[in-house]
Amino acid sequence: MSLKNQYQRRGIIRVLLILFSTVAILDLTCLKVEEVNISFLLPAIVDLAARFMIMCLVFGYSYVILKIGIFLFMYAKYISVLGVFFIIPQVSQIQNLLEAVGVTAVAIDLFWFFRETLGDQLWKLAFSDSLTGLMNRGAFLSEARKILKLYSQKGKSAAVVYLDLDRFKSVNDKHGHHMGDQILEAVGKRLKSVVRKNDIVGRIGGDEFVILLTDIDERNIEEIIQRLVKTISCPVTVNGNPFCVGVSAGIAVFPEDGKTIEELTRNADKAMYEAKNRSIGYMFCSQINPEEDEVKTCTSSKKD
Repeated sequence: MSLKNQYQRRGIIRVLLILFSTVAILDLTCLKVEEVNISFLLPAIVDLAARFMIMCLVFGYSYVILKIGIFLFMYAKYISVLGVFFIIPQVSQIQNLLEAVGVTAVAIDLFWFFRETLGDQLWKLAFSDSLTGLMNRGAFLSEARKILKLYSQKGKSAAVVYLDLDRFKSVNDKHGHHMGDQILEAVGKRLKSVVRKNDIVGRIGGDEFVILLTDIDERNIEEIIQRLVKTISCPVTVNGNPFCVGVSAGIAVFPEDGKTIEELTRNADKAMYEAKNRSIGYMFCSQINPEEDEVKTCTSSKKD
């Protein structure tokens, strides 16, 4: 028996015990009615059975307020049915009160349930990359703007890392886009495993990724970049086949290399292409000489 069925079974048993206990208490404390109104009793029992069936379905789930609401909604009809057999003062008022509380509880729980569920789905559709689960371009830029605005006020540093996979096009051409998609998905997971909790990662198109490293200095940047290059350069195994795609990265530091996320991304992109052209793992934007188009002494590691 599944865990869901066990919870459902236990919940229904408890409800039945409460219902039987109610009958016993009323039998001891209330006066019995000699004549039973059949015209009221039959529709009421059908209604009660329908409510009980709904409760049986709901009790398999873990939404406590929803279960309480459904139980009170059913218990209200149960009380009204017992009112045919026992003299219960103000039975209609009791039924209305229990139903009102029950329906309110159900409405509140369903509201939060649909809000969370639909909210998550809408977020995924609007702001995340469907393949890797990372932020898409729009979500990344929007979140980065907020962070950089705060950092500008507090005088903190950050860095944008622009990454592009090496030899990825040859994998797509030779093995098909399905294989390429699996590699991209694996790379996305690796990126999330390397960055820190407060960093944000996005896929901005094709085999290009971007990272905002928050509250960081140059030494920390180098350590993280080296881990990124090493982790992504490790062979990605898909269906038992290893693929060594490698990665080239460009880094732009805030605020030295740009005041906005657009400037930082653009400059990090330039540094990435320079690193790719010179077959080195990564490069800082500050290492590019704009006048002579030469690269200053670079501390980046050679790619494997």
